[in-house]
Amino acid sequence: MMERTDVTALFTPGQRRRAMALLFGVLLLIMVGFSVLFPIEPYYVRRFGVDAGTMGIIAGTYSAMQFLFSPLWGRLSDRVGRRPVLIVGLLGYVVGQTLFGLATHVWMLFAARTLAGILSAAALPTAMAYIADITPPEDRAKGMGLVGAAFGLGVVIGPAMGGALGEVSLSLPFFVSAGLAGAALVAVAAVLPESLPAGARTHREAHRPSRWSAFAWEVAALYGVTLALSMGMAGIELTFGFFAADRLGLTPRQTSWVFTVMGLVLAAVQGGLVGRMQRRWGEIRMELVGLALAALAMVWVALTRSPVAATCAIALLAAGMGIARPANSALISRRATTGQGTAIGLMDSFDSLGRIIGPILGGSLYRHGPTLPFLSGAGLFCVALALAAAWAAGAGPDPAGPEPDPTGQGQA
Repeated sequence: MMERTDVTALFTPGQRRRAMALLFGVLLLIMVGFSVLFPIEPYYVRRFGVDAGTMGIIAGTYSAMQFLFSPLWGRLSDRVGRRPVLIVGLLGYVVGQTLFGLATHVWMLFAARTLAGILSAAALPTAMAYIADITPPEDRAKGMGLVGAAFGLGVVIGPAMGGALGEVSLSLPFFVSAGLAGAALVAVAAVLPESLPAGARTHREAHRPSRWSAFAWEVAALYGVTLALSMGMAGIELTFGFFAADRLGLTPRQTSWVFTVMGLVLAAVQGGLVGRMQRRWGEIRMELVGLALAALAMVWVALTRSPVAATCAIALLAAGMGIARPANSALISRRATTGQGTAIGLMDSFDSLGRIIGPILGGSLYRHGPTLPFLSGAGLFCVALALAAAWAAGAGPDPAGPEPDPTGQGQA
């Protein structure tokens, strides 16, 4: 059977660069499509009589479908290859965004998000598996950094596009996003080669460990940090658009600029500061500082009625999350007792679980007061800070010391 090194050898450096460039575009479009909803969400769904609580359930349903179906699509891609599964995932984005933009009743919003969650769950894990297929081990970290870079840029472009197009028509951003995903689908179908030959597929499936084998008590607190961070951020992402409209009096275009600032700060921190901080401070101190900044930012948002102050607070939140998340991922990767891939897979499961619970919790709290989701987020970040501090006290210093950043740009 064909080993992984044989698979990577099938791609020349030029073929690898072209495939990575195409995958970067695919991942970018996925994140643009996800974040285009942020600034226009309250205005769009309120046409159907939907409040923040119901929208939280819709968002939680989408995340639940992704949580359930991502492992299934991943296993299928091991058996039939990456290209066909990636095409199905992109088709899911096209169909989901189109149906959401065409919705005329609340049940259609639920149906569109449910179908999109099931199908689009095939895209991200398959794209990441493709990158792992074609990237030699010594370049694996740099290849995976492509995912973070695409996501960071998508968070900048998506909200800005959603705000601008939403002033023309609230449905237009969804159709444009569907069209971009359709273009990516055509490019993948026409240009992207298969990365997993038939001889390697049975081998991959037969040796796939359970991601839950990575759960060990010595890193359980770090998985708890992942869950708390994901819950807090998912609730804030869902409710900030409502908060901006109701309390700050912002238009969709103005709200989009707040999210754009958030994306720019996140990209700047992850692209320019994380690597330096990691080498100078180490991951434990980075995580504690980042969590403290994120909690402070959420209290600041809850207390302000000024759009400028709220934007500054959201920028501080982006900085805190941009520091804390890579540090937590690095600590889990280092201290896990099983393979790093399995440990990160388990971390992704906790992240997905937070994206199911967070929107439902945030939307429900918003019904009782516009500041409650942000105070709840601050509380969750404080819980994460306490877990990280307790873990650090028991774990002791990292014998490996601060880990050098292989990309030279910081972790994504």
